[in-house]
This record gives sequence, structure tokens and C-alpha cells, in this order.
Amino acid sequence: MKLDWLVEEFDFLFKLKNQKYCQYDKTLANQIIACFSRSSDFINDKELNQMLANTLKTLNKLYPTLLKSA
Repeated sequence: MKLDWLVEEFDFLFKLKNQKYCQYDKTLANQIIACFSRSSDFINDKELNQMLANTLKTLNKLYPTLLKSA
């Protein structure tokens, strides 16, 4: 299982905004991550936990201001 689809969803939602995000964008991005994290068993699955960590690193590189303080 890969989480590339999550990066693709962020691209679809936020790429065209060229790093100009409103508060709603930041809230939405953080809610997506929070909901996904709650819906999967990341605590008990080390592989899944590592995939999420890698995906979050990628998202933070692509969208450095989006996932900070919603």
C-alpha cells in the first residue's frame, strides 16, 4: 500500500493556489490528515505509520505553509 494518492489529492486541491492559502485551505488540509490518521491503525502498524510519516514529509516539502498552524 502506498499513499501516493494522498499527495495527488493535495495536488488537486492546492497546487494551483501557488502557495497562497486562505485559512479555509489550511483547515481543510489539516482535517484531511487528521481524518485519515484516525481512520487507520497507525499505532499498531509500523509499516503504515512509516508510510504516513514519509507522505507527510513529502507534503511538507511541496506545501510548506499549508500544514502549519491551521
